[in-house]
Amino acid sequence: MPAKVRGASGGVNWRRLAIRLHLWGGLLTGPFLLVLGLSGAALVFRTEIESLESATPAVASSGPGAPSLDAIVGIARTRHPTAEPYALRIPSAPGRPYRVELRAGRQHLEIAVDPSTLQIVGGRAAERSVMVAVRSLHAGLHAGRLGAVVVGLLGLWLVVESLTGLWLCWPSVRRRPRVAGGAPIERVGSRGLHRLVGGASLALGVVITLTGVVLALGSVLAPAGASPSPARTVSGLSRLDVIAARAAASLPGAKITALIARDSDAVRVETTAGAVIVDRETGHVARAPSSETRLGVCDWIARLHYGDFAGWVSRVAYALVGLGLCLLSITGYLITAQRTSGPS
Repeated sequence: MPAKVRGASGGVNWRRLAIRLHLWGGLLTGPFLLVLGLSGAALVFRTEIESLESATPAVASSGPGAPSLDAIVGIARTRHPTAEPYALRIPSAPGRPYRVELRAGRQHLEIAVDPSTLQIVGGRAAERSVMVAVRSLHAGLHAGRLGAVVVGLLGLWLVVESLTGLWLCWPSVRRRPRVAGGAPIERVGSRGLHRLVGGASLALGVVITLTGVVLALGSVLAPAGASPSPARTVSGLSRLDVIAARAAASLPGAKITALIARDSDAVRVETTAGAVIVDRETGHVARAPSSETRLGVCDWIARLHYGDFAGWVSRVAYALVGLGLCLLSITGYLITAQRTSGPS
């Protein structure tokens, strides 16, 4: 149905409606979208930022034999005797400490241990991490499930903003004068930058937005106790040397990167070749990596939302889209200010 022309009687002027939706929707949601864009761009590089945040001194050179994993966990527990360990992270490069993750009540702790000297070389509370705060801001504006609902609704509205912006921009692009054999000429200024950034980030931005909506609303609909709590594990990280040996035997040549307490009687062993589930008491390999490491739908949606699928190329592209969202919010306000103050 063609949009009603200006001045005609009856019907709905769809273009005018789109202009008002794009204008007022952008003015109301602009500050929130600015926050989501900045926090999303930071989360793309969350691993690198967290490594800088929790940087510890280089450890001593490893001895001739492999360090005892049980001894490393035991040393970490001496710092917090009442805390329960639920994960052991093994560094990918030499000269870095092993990291033991513990839980004491609602507090998550991370202790860095030198595997050669069995000395504690660092420690921190995960809740005090900058990236934990940024992640909470991005996922729910620090407002729990209600905030996640707001983020989901903001994502849906951002799709509306994208589609109305494309529709409103398209006629002016077609009418704009062209250079010989080139693209339409855009005036320099806030309006031109707004159109340029919006058009360049439209496709990828819609993908990021829709996957973010699914993740936000999924976290709201998920049962409160859906995530397994490390506090329910009892001595979940005992017999790690036996478990690591069994896992290494089942995946020859693979390097173990983490051991995570899965429940009261099993440990998930993550390796460079996949993951296996090992019985904590018997050391029996309970599940092969082919079935346990297969990514589910939610995993793929999360990877698609964070850009974790094509290395640095996708991550840089996603960060640029996040920064582009910030530019769209800022230039949108500048365009509105220019319109209200008269012609520029």
